[in-house]
Amino acid sequence: MSRKRLQFGAPPKRKTSQRKTNLESVPERFEADIENLTLEGRGVARVSGKTVFVSGALPGERVSAHIQARHKRYDEADTEQVLIESSERQQPPCAHYDQCGGCQLQHLRPEAQLSYKEQLILDQLSRFADTVPEQVASPLTSDDLGYRRSARIGINQRSSGELIIGFRRQNSNKLLDIDRCPVLDPRINQLLESLRDLLAEQEGIKHLTHLDISCGDTASALTIRVTRAPDETLLESIGNTCAAQGFALYIEDNSGNVVQISADPKQLSYGVLNGKLNLQFAPGDFLQVNAAINHQMIEQALEWLAPRATDRVLDLFCGLGNFTLPLATRAGRVVGVEGSAEMVSRAKNNAKANGLDNAEFFKSDLSADIRESVWYQQTRQSGFDLILLDPPRSGAEACVQRLADYGARAVLYISCNPAALVRDTQHMKKAGYRMTRFAVMDMFPHTAHVESMALFQC
Repeated sequence: MSRKRLQFGAPPKRKTSQRKTNLESVPERFEADIENLTLEGRGVARVSGKTVFVSGALPGERVSAHIQARHKRYDEADTEQVLIESSERQQPPCAHYDQCGGCQLQHLRPEAQLSYKEQLILDQLSRFADTVPEQVASPLTSDDLGYRRSARIGINQRSSGELIIGFRRQNSNKLLDIDRCPVLDPRINQLLESLRDLLAEQEGIKHLTHLDISCGDTASALTIRVTRAPDETLLESIGNTCAAQGFALYIEDNSGNVVQISADPKQLSYGVLNGKLNLQFAPGDFLQVNAAINHQMIEQALEWLAPRATDRVLDLFCGLGNFTLPLATRAGRVVGVEGSAEMVSRAKNNAKANGLDNAEFFKSDLSADIRESVWYQQTRQSGFDLILLDPPRSGAEACVQRLADYGARAVLYISCNPAALVRDTQHMKKAGYRMTRFAVMDMFPHTAHVESMALFQC
């Protein structure tokens, strides 16, 4: 992003003659009271006048900790011992939690995780965008375990022959061997267990580097990333293991070329709107990882936008039509815009397969000035009544700066990055919109990631 990144939980700049002395006085080991929690899931303490971010600590706790890294404005530390424990602390459900870098908040009760995330975003909106939502809706929640239906998992075989399958360690590029991950869909864990048994018997498989796994409602896919072509006998064994569990097998090489090895038992797809629509996807497509939250998110988007049969709706960053097609069941006309040609093709096919002829799709780089885009020039004059944005972590700055051109009565912003939401809210205000509704969505329980939904109206 071109803008300066907002550092959640970072201290304000202070001009004081004692600042340098204070910032160098934090001892290597110390005790401290934890005052707050950052969006990264670390406790915030003040030690000798300096802010210290403490991993593994919760607000209200007193901990002993040791310094891991020193910086000019803050230090970083790890908890050694919890001296006074928060009532919100829990036993992490994963045996690998202390070492794995996949989750950051398993030591905090799920309901408390969401409460802190919600308050931190609201604080940032107030402080940096001078915005307080007129209504804060209840968070969208799901089961906090077994929710993740897609994942990328690393593979490595050491020179000794030892097989490692898992995620990266905390603050490291090295893999941590994981026998089971409690946040993964049970189908993924079952496949990993079988693959581990199979691959542990193999020699010379260092050319297998990653497993990309996606689960649909009735079919699933495994894509193995490789640096050279695997042995045919090995591929056959892996294919048989996948087929026995309802997974199709694909191989992806260094150039990104994907080859299907075994046939899909069924087409990869998932249903929305209580099964009224069925959306097909392919291995490697962006997929909302939490199916339960995705269902609720779509229903709430329709409720908040309340499209009418005569409305024209614009869906930016539309992907394979996750929001576009549900909107098309209510609105008169829907235009979806996406940067990936493959996803645009997928969205068109999904519209046709679901019998929706009132949706059209365009490929466009939405990070650039949209005024140069064909779709913008073709649609600006007719305008839109409603707009939905579901941007990546970088946000939608180039788009929101032009939203006033359309005169839409409402804009729904789906955010996966609080900092981008804060920045783009400032642009929304300049365009004459106010935030009337806001809700957080627990798409990634036990992690520091937080998604939210904000409705803007004129």
